[in-house]
Amino acid sequence: MLYDLFFIIFSVLYLPYFLASGKWRSFSRQRLGIFTGEDVLKIKDSGAIWLHAVSVGEVMASAPLYEELRRNFPDGKIIVSTVTATGNRIARQKFKDAAAIIYLPLDLSGITDRVVKLIKPRAALIAETEIWPNLITSLKKNGAKIIIFNGRVSPGSFRNYGMVRPLLKDVLKKIDLYLMQSRADADKIISLGAPKEKVKVTGNLKYDAALMKGQGDGPDILRKRLGLEDGAKLFLAGSTNPGEEEKILRCYKEMAEEFAELRLLIAPRHTDRVGRVAGLVRRYGFTPRLVSSPDTGMPGKEEVLILDVMGRLAQLYAAADIVFIGGSLINKGGQNPLEAAYQSKVVLFGPYMHNFEEIAANLISARGAVKVGGEAELTASLRVLLENDPERRRMGENARRVLESNAGVAKKDFDLIKPLIGSI
Repeated sequence: MLYDLFFIIFSVLYLPYFLASGKWRSFSRQRLGIFTGEDVLKIKDSGAIWLHAVSVGEVMASAPLYEELRRNFPDGKIIVSTVTATGNRIARQKFKDAAAIIYLPLDLSGITDRVVKLIKPRAALIAETEIWPNLITSLKKNGAKIIIFNGRVSPGSFRNYGMVRPLLKDVLKKIDLYLMQSRADADKIISLGAPKEKVKVTGNLKYDAALMKGQGDGPDILRKRLGLEDGAKLFLAGSTNPGEEEKILRCYKEMAEEFAELRLLIAPRHTDRVGRVAGLVRRYGFTPRLVSSPDTGMPGKEEVLILDVMGRLAQLYAAADIVFIGGSLINKGGQNPLEAAYQSKVVLFGPYMHNFEEIAANLISARGAVKVGGEAELTASLRVLLENDPERRRMGENARRVLESNAGVAKKDFDLIKPLIGSI
């Protein structure tokens, strides 16, 4: 009751921002436990496996486990839930044979009880470490097995959960199995109150997810589409955030004077920033050229390519010679470097990679990536890699081997999940 009261108070305080920001436009009634008649037919008394992945990153990481479940339970129902609208859209693309794609109900006991009783899932698989006390309690009351998979506890989550550890401990005991990404994540969840015997370390599903990517166009075709001439070396800065493009442009300005064959492609994390990035490009004396623009000839070093369409970055890594991973020169936690590793590219990233801490450490240890402390180190590292083609290629191959050697997590997860959910 206290948790419900806190949730309601928070929701009331959040409401002005929710309305002013326009987030209400993507809010689904399903979050209130309201479903259409058609949806009710899909989810009612399903006895399904309910797989929850909050947003796009979790949906993509969940795909290997989803496929493992589908292979072993071809006739079983799987219901997928998300919180975000973009996550929901990607889930509909990735999991086309799911029984239903829905939104996670708000964590109010009246809503979670109603939705869980409607679905009657045999098991709930929750990606990463989303602890929803009322949902977990409702699932437990209705006899569902509850499994955390690809579990991680970020520094911020650990601090926040630590403040309510006495209350959290009872909730964590209700979860039947924890499949954690690393020993450090396992130790954190145990210290917060998870029973030690229920916690297993199986690895990070993002390795499997990176290897699931379909074969796209080859690098030669992609480079031709970008207008890159023979001998050009492409520095691709992927998923950049505000405050990073300026550093990258200054780095490129210096390097372009030394290496006439160097070209730059910036892929902002959010395409609604393309105009602002184009303005920065002009400010530093370059001409912006959008990737989606019709071919206007080969870009010279005075032009900077800007990726202005969603969903193409992972493929474009194949055209690059050196990759920088955004969100890491500023305190955003970094983005997934495995998409570049899949293409056998050496990876550069800044000091803030805590969202991919273990992956980053593995890449550095295998000499498949370079961690830079800031703009000066980024420039220096780029110079070294541009001067040594064989070493750059070796490091790219090392990055790919890290990906391959850490894959197979979905199979490990399934082998531990199967005894809990039985046959379908």
